[in-house]
Amino acid sequence: MSLMRKCEQKKLFIREGIRSHQWVEVAVVDTSHGAAAEIRCLYCNGRVRIHRQQVEHGPADHVEHRVKRDSEGCKGGHYFLGQHRMSDSPVE
Repeated sequence: MSLMRKCEQKKLFIREGIRSHQWVEVAVVDTSHGAAAEIRCLYCNGRVRIHRQQVEHGPADHVEHRVKRDSEGCKGGHYFLGQHRMSDSPVE
């Protein structure tokens, strides 16, 4: 099993005076601690939760799917069954 150490985070951009939110790829370690509602899986756009490293030699910061069905259909999921598909309820 490989840990998903990257995800997408919704960030605010201002271009030519126009504000817009866009999804950008980020390392989980670089996400802000209060950003759980504004992140999603990099591969299937499903809901994920952040797990922070708790001890020095423990697992590094990573995300995991909140819904097992998403994990089963996602190439980055712990329970991946072999055929990638997008989430049934993606984070928009």
